[in-house]
Amino acid sequence: MNNLISKHASKGLLVDTNLLLLLFTGLWDRKRITESKRTNKYTPEDFDLLRRFVNHFHRIITTPGILAELSNLSPRTRGKYPQLAKYFSQLVKILQEAHEEYSGKDSILDSKLLPVIGFTDLSIMEAAKENKYLVLTDDLLMTKHLLDAGCEVINFTSAHKQSWFKK
Repeated sequence: MNNLISKHASKGLLVDTNLLLLLFTGLWDRKRITESKRTNKYTPEDFDLLRRFVNHFHRIITTPGILAELSNLSPRTRGKYPQLAKYFSQLVKILQEAHEEYSGKDSILDSKLLPVIGFTDLSIMEAAKENKYLVLTDDLLMTKHLLDAGCEVINFTSAHKQSWFKK
């Protein structure tokens, strides 16, 4: 794990949508992690581990697909959370520093994996292959396809169970 961090720390870490949502929710309000249907499979301790891990990297790498999913999955006010300004200020602050990678639609539409993993995951795979980014995801199917494509990937759930993040 330390070798992957050292190798990719200056380049950045491509973080999948669910983990970005966990990160922003935890920065907003740790107790919301277990209350939100989008993040309730995680704990505040998962957020702590994720935050420590992400802090090893100089920047987060994202794609337009990740940003669209993040927007769609993020909480909305609708009177329920009047303090959401903090959530979005954290999101904006971190994403302004992030690097966005674009994958052409033709490479995504031509992929034989499209029916299996979808647009956003294909954009992650294209960015990781093209730029040799380390990917952090909690999606086991995505992990498998990234590994099959020769990409470097860490599955958050597997790494967490093996205590890699506690070192």
